[in-house]
Amino acid sequence: MGFLSRLFGAKHREPDSEISELVEASPERRVILPSARPPLPITLDILKRLFPIRNLDDDELGAYALERKAEVCGPGSILFRAGYPIKYVHYLLEGTVVMDVGQGTRYEIGADTAKARFPLCYGKHYTATAEAKTDVQILRVSAKIMSLGSTLTREIPHSLDADNLDIPEAVRESSLFQAFSQHYRDDELRVPSLPEVAARVGQAVREDVGLAEIARIVQLDPVIAARLVHIANSPLYLPSRPVVTCLDAVSRLGLLATRNLVMAFALKQVFRCKDEDLARIAQNHWRHSIHLSALCYVLAADNPGMNREEALLAGLLADIGAVPCLYFTENLPRTLWTPEEVEAILPRVRGPVGAYILKRWDFPPELGIIPQVAEDWYYDGGERLTLNDIVILSKLHSYIGTPQMAALPAINAIPACTKLKNQQLSPAYSLRVLHEAKDAIAQAMKFFEG
Repeated sequence: MGFLSRLFGAKHREPDSEISELVEASPERRVILPSARPPLPITLDILKRLFPIRNLDDDELGAYALERKAEVCGPGSILFRAGYPIKYVHYLLEGTVVMDVGQGTRYEIGADTAKARFPLCYGKHYTATAEAKTDVQILRVSAKIMSLGSTLTREIPHSLDADNLDIPEAVRESSLFQAFSQHYRDDELRVPSLPEVAARVGQAVREDVGLAEIARIVQLDPVIAARLVHIANSPLYLPSRPVVTCLDAVSRLGLLATRNLVMAFALKQVFRCKDEDLARIAQNHWRHSIHLSALCYVLAADNPGMNREEALLAGLLADIGAVPCLYFTENLPRTLWTPEEVEAILPRVRGPVGAYILKRWDFPPELGIIPQVAEDWYYDGGERLTLNDIVILSKLHSYIGTPQMAALPAINAIPACTKLKNQQLSPAYSLRVLHEAKDAIAQAMKFFEG
């Protein structure tokens, strides 16, 4: 029990009347006001609803739940303050909390909403100040649990086992999912071929053959060559003089940017199906990939040290794992699947299958992991901002304004949020960056939709 006590924090104690003592003793500079409500007992059912600690071993969670009660805080209590190192992670079990992310931006989280399943804030430092609007019941646990929970979170979605309880029951019981899962485990997937020009350019860049040879290879696909010239002349690259030839375009963009852009342009060819319903689903995934890649490009460009073309390619690769499932489904009798069933399955298979494809395509590890972590909100690859962080943040951005966003964590509640420039990521900052770059996003999308 000593390990659990250290992991989850100290046991519950009644609110202290000496508020100044609580402030001084608290690493979050919190102020806890009294409440007449009795503390809520913590049960295994409660813990199994919370991400990512729900992925810890049931025996550990059950043992912890036997002796734990929530922390009760009265209205006006300050649970933690922006800017302080995170030592404890807070889950809202009852009541309403107001999150102040600065610059006049505030939002509320209620315990009856899906966002309460996630920590109120997480990262290296608190990016918001949390104030209790009502009497609240808080589960306050050691931040160490996040490193354990997030590791397990990364592993669980990679399994296509029909016994995986992390996959919704309706999906697990789907005959299409079961058939595709077996097909995947038997290593019988039909992996789409990487378009020839993209494969040859990638090989040529690795061999460092020079600009002229790269341009010659690109010209084997006149459509891609024309798009490369077009993008080299776009405001995205602030051209000082017009680019006319493919060699000029490659010279302006550089070898790595050329490789990434050629790969990106070529990927559209694999999102194709003959069946009308599957073709519609494939095109919807392609358009979402384009939007995601544009967001990645913009966020990478706004943060020094990030390669914007590599970020753009990473965004296009995030959902590549949907393609083999679509190909598999197209070869089944039409009576064995419905479009709705396919739509429900794809989010559950594209991570592990995408990583499998990129490994077969000989992509470098930093890109190969992208499909697996793209929606693993608590993935944390270290102190510095990485390509994985850019994709995760862009994925969360891509859901803003959609019904799915209500069931996802707040933008400032994930580890990647404190790694962006000046550690100022918030809904307000994110929307400002994307609004100011809307022309760049529109242009990036235009290049790939054609």
